[in-house]
Amino acid sequence: MFVLSQIEHNLPMPPHLLNRPLVDAIKAELERLFLDKVVVNLGLCVSVYDILAVEGGFIFPGEGCSTYKVSFRLLMFRPFIGEVLVGKISGYDEKGLQGDLVIFSLAFCLLIGLQPAVTPF
Repeated sequence: MFVLSQIEHNLPMPPHLLNRPLVDAIKAELERLFLDKVVVNLGLCVSVYDILAVEGGFIFPGEGCSTYKVSFRLLMFRPFIGEVLVGKISGYDEKGLQGDLVIFSLAFCLLIGLQPAVTPF
């Protein structure tokens, strides 16, 4: 359900963050970019786990920010196919179920994505 994903990203650092310690500023900017967002093929970003490497600090012509090549790991929420998630159903209709899961509030599950009933009820 939760996985660590290693990512390498060219991170432009805004000048107003450069008065902070570099690792703290980079972590704050990574959280602003990735936290609570879905990254394609990785899942929902829950947290910046750690920063592995920082290179660069180059200021390119015409830009006011310094750019760092950052290697880091994100804690991602990515349930696998067939995984059972526990939650509370808050509503349903002909299209699917709406409920609260561990991470999501008001998650919507389409009926087509649910497993067929295995009991005769």
